[in-house]
Amino acid sequence: MNQLRIFIAVLLVFLNGCTFLGLPWQFSAVSTVGDLVSADVTGKTLSENGASMALQRDCQWGRVAIGWPPCLTKEEMVDKLMEMDCKTYSWNFLNIPYCREIK
Repeated sequence: MNQLRIFIAVLLVFLNGCTFLGLPWQFSAVSTVGDLVSADVTGKTLSENGASMALQRDCQWGRVAIGWPPCLTKEEMVDKLMEMDCKTYSWNFLNIPYCREIK
């Protein structure tokens, strides 16, 4: 799991969107480090925190991977979790919920 986190962090540094805007690589690196620190402290990147504040919803881009809207109200989040119909819920390191079987 740690190797996957390291791989994603390195990938973000090299493929950060700022690079494609013609900004210096240093800006991309600082932006990525800011995202990693923010994600470690709050569980969200800087852009997710900004969107959450602006929209007054909980925004996490990783939800798109499971077909959910990225920004949800608390009520919408509960509804989505109930639709999953899990006995036990868990969240991965990207904060994406899944059903966990207890053995």
